[in-house]
Amino acid sequence: MTRRTDLTATELEVLRDVARGFNNIQIGLRQFRSTETVRTHTKNIFAKLRARNRAHAVAIAYDTGILHCQLPHLPLTQPIPARTPPPPCRRAAATSSTDRSAGRRSTPGGPR
Repeated sequence: MTRRTDLTATELEVLRDVARGFNNIQIGLRQFRSTETVRTHTKNIFAKLRARNRAHAVAIAYDTGILHCQLPHLPLTQPIPARTPPPPCRRAAATSSTDRSAGRRSTPGGPR
């Protein structure tokens, strides 16, 4: 028996909400089930898919085709657009060392 036919309709519904990132309390509120019922369904999903945790169950579900991504994807062969180099940085005109030292007063014995 395949992994897809092992899951009941209720378990598929719970798995979809797990994939959306909802926790057991949120899933229970969305599906009008108790938290313990949702917990039991997730345990059954883990056992049937032989998953270690929620993320693993979702990964297996996408990998085996139980769940499908509804967002359109770019084809893998589409070239990555080239980046254009940033414009050159304009620096302020550098002042010479004589200009910088002209405003300072020299004190005997060096700086304080």
